[in-house]
Amino acid sequence: MAGEARENPSDDVHVVEETADGGDRFRLLKTIGRWLLFVFGVGGLVYLVHDAGPEAVWATLLGAGVFIPFIMLCEIGFVGMDVVSLRLMFGERARGVPLTVWLRSAMMAYGIMILLPAGRAGGEVMRAANLAPYIGGARAAAGAALLQGVTLWGNTLISIPCYLAVAAASGPTSTLALLVAGNGVATGVLGSVLLFGARMSRIGGWLGRRVKALANHGAHFDESLKEMNAVPTRPIAAALVGRLFQSLQYGLILLAVGGALSIGTALVSQAIHLVGAGLGDMVPNQMGITEGAYRVFLDYLPALTEAQAIGIALVHRVCQFLL
Repeated sequence: MAGEARENPSDDVHVVEETADGGDRFRLLKTIGRWLLFVFGVGGLVYLVHDAGPEAVWATLLGAGVFIPFIMLCEIGFVGMDVVSLRLMFGERARGVPLTVWLRSAMMAYGIMILLPAGRAGGEVMRAANLAPYIGGARAAAGAALLQGVTLWGNTLISIPCYLAVAAASGPTSTLALLVAGNGVATGVLGSVLLFGARMSRIGGWLGRRVKALANHGAHFDESLKEMNAVPTRPIAAALVGRLFQSLQYGLILLAVGGALSIGTALVSQAIHLVGAGLGDMVPNQMGITEGAYRVFLDYLPALTEAQAIGIALVHRVCQFLL
Protein backbone atom coordinates (compact mmCIF):
# COMPACT_ATOMS: atom_id res chain seq x y z
CA MET A 1 0.00 0.00 0.00
CA ALA A 2 2.81 2.39 0.82
CA GLY A 3 4.50 1.62 -2.51
CA GLU A 4 1.29 2.31 -4.39
CA ALA A 5 0.93 5.69 -2.66
CA ARG A 6 4.43 6.73 -3.69
CA GLU A 7 3.78 5.73 -7.30
CA ASN A 8 1.09 8.44 -7.58
CA PRO A 9 2.24 11.37 -5.43
CA SER A 10 0.17 13.76 -7.55
CA ASP A 11 -3.00 12.20 -6.12
CA ASP A 12 -2.33 13.90 -2.77
CA VAL A 13 -1.81 17.23 -4.53
CA HIS A 14 -5.12 16.90 -6.34
CA VAL A 15 -6.90 16.08 -3.06
CA VAL A 16 -5.42 19.18 -1.38
CA GLU A 17 -6.33 21.38 -4.36
CA GLU A 18 -9.89 20.04 -4.44
CA THR A 19 -10.21 20.59 -0.69
CA ALA A 20 -8.93 24.14 -1.08
CA ASP A 21 -11.40 24.79 -3.90
CA GLY A 22 -14.22 23.46 -1.76
CA GLY A 23 -13.05 25.65 1.10
CA ASP A 24 -13.07 28.71 -1.15
CA ARG A 25 -16.64 27.99 -2.23
CA PHE A 26 -17.71 27.50 1.37
CA ARG A 27 -16.11 30.78 2.42
CA LEU A 28 -17.85 32.58 -0.45
CA LEU A 29 -21.24 31.14 0.51
CA LYS A 30 -20.60 31.96 4.16
CA THR A 31 -19.73 35.56 3.30
CA ILE A 32 -22.83 35.95 1.14
CA GLY A 33 -24.94 34.45 3.91
CA ARG A 34 -23.57 36.84 6.50
CA TRP A 35 -24.26 39.84 4.24
CA LEU A 36 -27.82 38.62 3.75
CA LEU A 37 -28.23 38.27 7.51
CA PHE A 38 -26.82 41.78 7.91
CA VAL A 39 -29.44 43.13 5.48
CA PHE A 40 -32.11 41.23 7.41
CA GLY A 41 -30.86 42.74 10.67
CA VAL A 42 -30.84 46.28 9.28
CA GLY A 43 -34.40 45.76 8.06
CA GLY A 44 -35.42 44.60 11.52
CA LEU A 45 -33.76 47.62 13.10
CA VAL A 46 -35.58 50.00 10.75
CA TYR A 47 -38.89 48.35 11.64
CA LEU A 48 -38.21 48.58 15.40
CA VAL A 49 -37.30 52.28 15.20
CA HIS A 50 -40.38 53.00 13.07
CA ASP A 51 -42.62 51.08 15.47
CA ALA A 52 -41.24 52.87 18.55
CA GLY A 53 -41.37 56.27 16.86
CA PRO A 54 -38.29 57.79 15.17
CA GLU A 55 -38.71 61.06 17.07
CA ALA A 56 -38.81 59.29 20.44
CA VAL A 57 -35.76 57.18 19.56
CA TRP A 58 -33.85 60.25 18.37
CA ALA A 59 -34.74 62.13 21.56
CA THR A 60 -33.45 59.18 23.61
CA LEU A 61 -30.13 59.19 21.75
CA LEU A 62 -29.73 62.95 22.12
CA GLY A 63 -30.43 62.74 25.84
CA ALA A 64 -27.78 60.04 26.23
CA GLY A 65 -25.11 62.13 24.49
CA VAL A 66 -23.53 63.49 27.66
CA PHE A 67 -22.81 59.93 28.83
CA ILE A 68 -21.12 58.80 25.59
CA PRO A 69 -17.49 59.49 26.67
CA PHE A 70 -17.91 57.45 29.86
CA ILE A 71 -19.64 54.61 28.01
CA MET A 72 -16.81 54.59 25.47
CA LEU A 73 -14.24 54.34 28.27
CA CYS A 74 -16.02 51.23 29.52
CA GLU A 75 -15.93 49.80 25.98
CA ILE A 76 -12.17 50.44 25.84
CA GLY A 77 -11.80 48.65 29.17
CA PHE A 78 -13.82 45.70 27.87
CA VAL A 79 -11.79 45.42 24.66
CA GLY A 80 -8.49 46.08 26.41
CA MET A 81 -8.90 43.01 28.61
CA ASP A 82 -8.66 40.86 25.47
CA VAL A 83 -5.13 42.19 25.06
CA VAL A 84 -4.37 41.45 28.71
CA SER A 85 -5.73 37.89 28.32
CA LEU A 86 -3.60 37.28 25.24
CA ARG A 87 -0.44 38.66 26.87
CA LEU A 88 -1.01 36.35 29.84
CA MET A 89 -1.42 33.36 27.52
CA PHE A 90 1.84 34.06 25.67
CA GLY A 91 3.78 34.51 28.91
CA GLU A 92 7.42 35.52 28.52
CA ARG A 93 7.14 35.56 24.73
CA ALA A 94 4.74 38.52 24.95
CA ARG A 95 7.62 40.72 26.15
CA GLY A 96 9.04 40.78 22.63
CA VAL A 97 5.93 42.46 21.20
CA PRO A 98 6.10 46.30 21.22
CA LEU A 99 3.26 48.16 22.91
CA THR A 100 2.39 49.88 19.62
CA VAL A 101 1.84 46.48 18.00
CA TRP A 102 -0.48 45.38 20.80
CA LEU A 103 -2.49 48.58 20.39
CA ARG A 104 -2.57 48.43 16.59
CA SER A 105 -3.58 44.78 16.55
CA ALA A 106 -6.36 45.44 19.08
CA MET A 107 -7.72 48.38 17.09
CA MET A 108 -7.63 46.51 13.78
CA ALA A 109 -9.28 43.43 15.30
CA TYR A 110 -11.98 45.59 16.89
CA GLY A 111 -12.70 47.41 13.64
CA ILE A 112 -13.18 44.13 11.77
CA MET A 113 -15.41 42.71 14.51
CA ILE A 114 -17.67 45.76 14.48
CA LEU A 115 -17.74 46.87 10.84
CA LEU A 116 -17.23 43.78 8.67
CA PRO A 117 -19.22 40.56 8.28
CA ALA A 118 -16.15 38.52 9.24
CA GLY A 119 -17.06 39.05 12.90
CA ARG A 120 -14.85 38.04 15.84
CA ALA A 121 -13.14 35.21 13.97
CA GLY A 122 -11.97 37.63 11.27
CA GLY A 123 -10.82 40.09 13.90
CA GLU A 124 -8.71 37.45 15.63
CA VAL A 125 -7.13 36.46 12.31
CA MET A 126 -6.09 40.09 11.82
CA ARG A 127 -4.75 40.27 15.39
CA ALA A 128 -2.70 37.10 14.83
CA ALA A 129 -1.31 38.48 11.55
CA ASN A 130 -0.06 41.59 13.41
CA LEU A 131 1.58 39.55 16.18
CA ALA A 132 3.06 36.83 13.96
CA PRO A 133 6.34 38.65 13.06
CA TYR A 134 7.20 38.91 16.77
CA ILE A 135 6.11 35.56 18.19
CA GLY A 136 5.69 33.31 15.14
CA GLY A 137 2.69 32.62 12.93
CA ALA A 138 1.69 29.27 14.45
CA ARG A 139 1.94 30.61 18.00
CA ALA A 140 -0.05 33.74 17.13
CA ALA A 141 -2.76 31.59 15.49
CA ALA A 142 -2.89 29.29 18.51
CA GLY A 143 -3.27 32.28 20.83
CA ALA A 144 -6.08 33.68 18.68
CA ALA A 145 -7.91 30.35 18.80
CA LEU A 146 -7.55 30.01 22.57
CA LEU A 147 -8.57 33.64 23.14
CA GLN A 148 -11.99 32.85 21.72
CA GLY A 149 -12.35 30.05 24.26
CA VAL A 150 -11.20 32.35 27.07
CA THR A 151 -13.72 35.01 25.97
CA LEU A 152 -16.52 32.45 25.97
CA TRP A 153 -15.63 31.45 29.52
CA GLY A 154 -15.68 35.10 30.55
CA ASN A 155 -19.20 35.15 29.13
CA THR A 156 -20.12 32.08 31.18
CA LEU A 157 -18.84 33.55 34.44
CA ILE A 158 -20.66 36.88 34.03
CA SER A 159 -23.85 34.96 33.21
CA ILE A 160 -23.97 33.78 36.83
CA PRO A 161 -24.57 37.20 38.48
CA CYS A 162 -26.76 38.19 35.52
CA TYR A 163 -28.94 35.14 36.11
CA LEU A 164 -29.16 35.88 39.83
CA ALA A 165 -30.20 39.49 39.13
CA VAL A 166 -32.90 38.41 36.67
CA ALA A 167 -34.08 35.64 39.01
CA ALA A 168 -34.35 38.11 41.91
CA ALA A 169 -36.36 40.53 39.78
CA SER A 170 -38.67 38.16 37.91
CA GLY A 171 -38.23 34.64 39.22
CA PRO A 172 -35.68 31.85 38.60
CA THR A 173 -37.77 30.24 35.85
CA SER A 174 -38.73 33.38 33.95
CA THR A 175 -38.02 33.34 30.23
CA LEU A 176 -35.07 35.72 30.44
CA ALA A 177 -33.57 33.88 33.43
CA LEU A 178 -33.69 30.56 31.59
CA LEU A 179 -32.20 32.09 28.45
CA VAL A 180 -29.34 33.66 30.44
CA ALA A 181 -28.68 30.31 32.12
CA GLY A 182 -28.75 28.59 28.74
CA ASN A 183 -26.35 31.17 27.34
CA GLY A 184 -23.95 30.52 30.21
CA VAL A 185 -24.03 26.77 29.73
CA ALA A 186 -23.66 26.99 25.94
CA THR A 187 -20.70 29.39 26.06
CA GLY A 188 -19.06 27.28 28.79
CA VAL A 189 -19.31 24.15 26.65
CA LEU A 190 -18.06 25.90 23.50
CA GLY A 191 -15.26 27.59 25.42
CA SER A 192 -14.16 24.24 26.87
CA VAL A 193 -14.14 22.67 23.43
CA LEU A 194 -11.91 25.47 22.11
CA LEU A 195 -9.59 25.49 25.12
CA PHE A 196 -9.21 21.77 25.76
CA GLY A 197 -10.48 20.01 22.65
CA ALA A 198 -7.98 21.74 20.37
CA ARG A 199 -5.07 20.65 22.60
CA MET A 200 -6.08 17.00 22.45
CA SER A 201 -7.23 16.74 18.84
CA ARG A 202 -4.06 17.72 16.93
CA ILE A 203 -6.24 19.95 14.79
CA GLY A 204 -3.20 21.66 13.29
CA GLY A 205 -1.91 18.43 11.80
CA TRP A 206 -5.37 17.64 10.45
CA LEU A 207 -5.59 21.05 8.78
CA GLY A 208 -2.06 20.74 7.44
CA ARG A 209 -2.97 17.57 5.60
CA ARG A 210 -6.02 19.17 4.00
CA VAL A 211 -5.22 22.84 3.47
CA LYS A 212 -2.29 23.54 1.18
CA ALA A 213 -1.34 26.85 2.82
CA LEU A 214 -1.07 25.16 6.23
CA ALA A 215 0.91 22.12 5.12
CA ASN A 216 4.12 23.34 6.80
CA HIS A 217 2.52 24.99 9.83
CA GLY A 218 -0.08 22.55 11.19
CA ALA A 219 2.31 20.64 13.46
CA HIS A 220 3.77 23.91 14.81
CA PHE A 221 0.22 25.04 15.62
CA ASP A 222 -0.30 21.92 17.76
CA GLU A 223 3.04 22.43 19.50
CA SER A 224 2.18 26.06 20.23
CA LEU A 225 -1.13 25.05 21.80
CA LYS A 226 0.68 22.70 24.17
CA GLU A 227 3.15 25.43 25.18
CA MET A 228 0.34 27.42 26.78
CA ASN A 229 -1.29 26.68 30.12
CA ALA A 230 -3.72 23.79 29.99
CA VAL A 231 -6.12 25.72 32.24
CA PRO A 232 -5.65 29.46 31.50
CA THR A 233 -7.09 30.73 34.78
CA ARG A 234 -5.46 34.17 34.66
CA PRO A 235 -6.56 34.91 31.06
CA ILE A 236 -10.09 33.81 31.98
CA ALA A 237 -10.00 36.07 35.05
CA ALA A 238 -8.95 38.96 32.80
CA ALA A 239 -11.86 38.16 30.46
CA LEU A 240 -14.21 38.27 33.45
CA VAL A 241 -12.84 41.72 34.39
CA GLY A 242 -13.65 42.78 30.83
CA ARG A 243 -17.22 41.60 31.32
CA LEU A 244 -17.41 43.57 34.57
CA PHE A 245 -16.44 46.66 32.57
CA GLN A 246 -19.36 45.77 30.33
CA SER A 247 -21.68 45.51 33.34
CA LEU A 248 -20.71 49.04 34.35
CA GLN A 249 -21.17 50.13 30.76
CA TYR A 250 -24.72 48.82 30.53
CA GLY A 251 -25.56 50.39 33.86
CA LEU A 252 -24.42 53.75 32.50
CA ILE A 253 -26.35 53.22 29.27
CA LEU A 254 -29.48 52.38 31.24
CA LEU A 255 -29.07 55.60 33.20
CA ALA A 256 -28.35 57.53 29.99
CA VAL A 257 -31.65 56.52 28.36
CA GLY A 258 -33.67 57.42 31.46
CA GLY A 259 -33.73 54.17 33.43
CA ALA A 260 -33.08 53.58 37.12
CA LEU A 261 -29.49 52.58 37.86
CA SER A 262 -28.60 49.93 40.42
CA ILE A 263 -26.38 46.87 40.43
CA GLY A 264 -29.43 44.71 39.78
CA THR A 265 -30.78 46.72 36.86
CA ALA A 266 -27.31 47.00 35.30
CA LEU A 267 -26.95 43.20 35.39
CA VAL A 268 -30.46 42.69 33.99
CA SER A 269 -29.63 45.08 31.17
CA GLN A 270 -26.44 43.17 30.47
CA ALA A 271 -28.34 39.89 30.64
CA ILE A 272 -30.59 41.05 27.80
CA HIS A 273 -27.48 42.01 25.82
CA LEU A 274 -25.93 38.56 26.39
CA VAL A 275 -29.09 36.81 25.22
CA GLY A 276 -29.47 39.06 22.18
CA ALA A 277 -25.80 38.69 21.24
CA GLY A 278 -26.04 34.92 21.61
CA LEU A 279 -29.21 34.59 19.53
CA GLY A 280 -27.81 36.95 16.88
CA ASP A 281 -24.32 35.47 16.76
CA MET A 282 -24.47 34.83 13.00
CA VAL A 283 -25.61 38.38 12.21
CA PRO A 284 -22.71 40.86 11.84
CA ASN A 285 -22.50 42.93 15.03
CA GLN A 286 -25.92 41.43 15.95
CA MET A 287 -27.45 44.30 13.95
CA GLY A 288 -31.14 44.57 14.78
CA ILE A 289 -31.08 41.47 16.98
CA THR A 290 -29.97 43.10 20.24
CA GLU A 291 -32.42 45.95 19.64
CA GLY A 292 -35.13 43.33 19.18
CA ALA A 293 -34.09 41.60 22.40
CA TYR A 294 -34.48 44.81 24.40
CA ARG A 295 -37.91 45.33 22.83
CA VAL A 296 -39.02 41.76 23.62
CA PHE A 297 -37.76 41.90 27.22
CA LEU A 298 -38.95 45.46 27.85
CA ASP A 299 -40.97 44.36 30.90
CA TYR A 300 -37.80 43.26 32.69
CA LEU A 301 -36.65 46.90 32.74
CA PRO A 302 -39.62 48.68 34.36
CA ALA A 303 -40.59 52.27 33.57
CA LEU A 304 -38.85 52.24 30.18
CA THR A 305 -40.63 53.05 26.93
CA GLU A 306 -40.05 51.09 23.71
CA ALA A 307 -37.85 53.89 22.39
CA GLN A 308 -35.72 53.88 25.55
CA ALA A 309 -35.34 50.09 25.51
CA ILE A 310 -34.25 50.07 21.87
CA GLY A 311 -32.05 53.05 22.69
CA ILE A 312 -29.93 50.92 25.05
CA ALA A 313 -28.64 48.84 22.14
CA LEU A 314 -28.41 51.87 19.85
CA VAL A 315 -26.32 53.90 22.30
CA HIS A 316 -23.90 50.98 22.59
CA ARG A 317 -23.78 50.71 18.80
CA VAL A 318 -23.05 54.44 18.46
CA CYS A 319 -20.13 54.09 20.88
CA GLN A 320 -18.77 51.14 18.90
CA PHE A 321 -18.95 53.01 15.60
CA LEU A 322 -17.30 56.09 17.12
CA LEU A 323 -14.42 53.95 18.39
